[in-house]
Amino acid sequence: MRKYSIMVAFAAVFAVSVLAAQEPEQTASVPEAEVIGSATYAEQSTAPEGQHAAGTVTKSSVVTRLNLQLSDRILHTTVMDYSQPAELAAVAEKCAAGEPDECYFSYKAFENSEDPAVAARANLELSILSLQRGLVKQALAYIDKAASLAPEDPFVELTRGWTLFAAGKYKKARQSFANMLYLTADFEYASSAKLGTALAYYFEGEDELAASDFQYIYTSNPYLISFSAYMMGRIASERKDSRKLAPVFLQQALNHDGHNYPAMQLLAKLSEKEKENKTASFQYYSTLYSQDPTNKDVYKKVEKYAKDLKAKPEDYLFFLRLDEPIVQDMPSTPSQKIKMALYADRWQQPVQLQSVSVKPSGVMGVYDERLGEVLKSPSYVTRVLEFNPQTKGVDFKDTRGHVEFSARRPFVIRTDKDEKTLLVKDVSAKDLFSADFSDKELKGSLLVIPSEDGILLVNEANLEDLIPGLLATQARDMRQEPALQALAVVFRAALKEAAQQNADKPYHITDNDVYFKFKGINLTVQAMLAAAASSRGLELSGTDLGYYASCGTVSYDTVANTEDRPDYSYSPANLAKYMISNPPADLYSAPENPTQWSAVKWIYLYDGEEIAARVNERAEIGKLRALVPQKLSPQGRVLTMRFEGSKGSYTAATPQEVDYLLSAGTLRSTFFDFVPMYKGKNIERVLLRGYDTGTGVGLCVSGAAGLAKDGSDYQGIIKYYFPNARILNTQTGELH
Repeated sequence: MRKYSIMVAFAAVFAVSVLAAQEPEQTASVPEAEVIGSATYAEQSTAPEGQHAAGTVTKSSVVTRLNLQLSDRILHTTVMDYSQPAELAAVAEKCAAGEPDECYFSYKAFENSEDPAVAARANLELSILSLQRGLVKQALAYIDKAASLAPEDPFVELTRGWTLFAAGKYKKARQSFANMLYLTADFEYASSAKLGTALAYYFEGEDELAASDFQYIYTSNPYLISFSAYMMGRIASERKDSRKLAPVFLQQALNHDGHNYPAMQLLAKLSEKEKENKTASFQYYSTLYSQDPTNKDVYKKVEKYAKDLKAKPEDYLFFLRLDEPIVQDMPSTPSQKIKMALYADRWQQPVQLQSVSVKPSGVMGVYDERLGEVLKSPSYVTRVLEFNPQTKGVDFKDTRGHVEFSARRPFVIRTDKDEKTLLVKDVSAKDLFSADFSDKELKGSLLVIPSEDGILLVNEANLEDLIPGLLATQARDMRQEPALQALAVVFRAALKEAAQQNADKPYHITDNDVYFKFKGINLTVQAMLAAAASSRGLELSGTDLGYYASCGTVSYDTVANTEDRPDYSYSPANLAKYMISNPPADLYSAPENPTQWSAVKWIYLYDGEEIAARVNERAEIGKLRALVPQKLSPQGRVLTMRFEGSKGSYTAATPQEVDYLLSAGTLRSTFFDFVPMYKGKNIERVLLRGYDTGTGVGLCVSGAAGLAKDGSDYQGIIKYYFPNARILNTQTGELH
């Protein structure tokens, strides 16, 4: 009977979540509950009566405890206190400066301070640092001492719960989470305790109790929808009676957060059991392999399912394919030339291509650097460029395979009229998963460079002609003109800076740079063209450039994205506090859909053995035993990290490398804290809690949209994100 009930409950909670997501306008706010613990989640049925067809599952037909909603005041109020004793503030600065050992031992100097408040805080910080260093027993001793010195501090008790959880002491962890609920009824604390309790139940093997708590979280906490959906999918996948529901929950997890790599992994494994749909298995494993090309087990799966496909494997990958140029005609604006290498990999290195097709919307000419024009090709007729491994050159072929031109020197392809376009398509490489090989339409010319291993493509285009395509890739869903104008100004300045810095190199940028993602002008819409045109002539200077997708209240460059600015200062404990804090109600980057918070606030659970495998590809460290942040930003973003193992250690030297080693490159940002979950001396899993999507430097794209909705013009948006910047209108000479 109990097994049947969990399956029904899974189905019911899914029905509730779908209805809530589809009908957000019917969700009512409720008064804050003045009670302790999990009862903070106030109950109210929100489904209008008489608006559901007979036989459908309605909100009112589901168990009442699943009909939970929270008022905006509860969801967007924070009680976090980031103050710290003055003598410990200087220690925190050492921690952020890339001195982890000095940081640790500096805190130890205060662990027995005569001031109980200083001693409690020092022991709290030491507990967090000890856990990162793999010193689990010491971490437990420090947090116990902190709790004895500050018995009324809910954060200390919450941290004790998570420390016990990390040590695998799940029953004691649950007790500590329960004890904390007697110290505060605040949503931030109760939410973290509820999550810890659910996870403790799961890893104890109490899947029904875990499922019950995750169902509760799923329907009541918008910040944990994706993660709780993943965990319910994980639980369902392990039970015969509810296994069919697992893919549904995992797909929900990905719908709410496309970066949820563990959900994709589990979905791939489950797809293998559906033997009649091997195409799906190939696509899932191909996606995983494209993220983590060092994973040999995943590659074997890709090879296995590729054999069962009825066409070429690349035809089943998630690449954009275009038969014809879409834009065809786009006015060209004379401006500085930008050289952009195409089809760059995750490390921003252009892939050596084996073949590629080009289809122009106008008459196309081929120009050799010594011979001049060597041939012409009609509009809308495809030509194939194929690497010849014997000659180390490029053969230019017609659609029948006849070679029309061969070269071992670079040559240029361009149309006869500037407004015409080139469609680059059907790209192939030795490794199909090394880059996004989608078709893309281009302005300007195409420089073809033969090399020892393949073909390098460089698009040379007018700077102004690139901006609409960059906007289309980075702000596809944004329509607020001031926000698009502001981003266009940032792109213009950043492109000029890149051209200046890389003037002596074969290309200035790639189509997969940290700040430049370009998928072609085929994605542009009128709003992007208008923003580029209306901001033309505006130059930004006097500031560090950059942009990122979404933002919380603590950015790298201290822009708060809210008028309700938190009084945040870094320490290991303050970072952990921030990661469980509520975003404020006036956060400019808040999503319109209240179930889509993952770009701002997220949580993931990664496998320790997989992390170790990626690190071991670079240096033999053996089993993973510690994750030690080295250099941090002043706010606590991880810039470098040391991975310690049973046989050695390795330090990831950049945020991009940290991202790759921890998550196969799927982390939204490196602004996170983490709970390493130990089994003996080794890390079995890592729970990451984070904020933001991107680098935290410069203009926040979603924040710019929020400022525009509040009435800011493009100059106001730029001044907000670049307070020290100068905006020069080159047409009028006006300086802002």
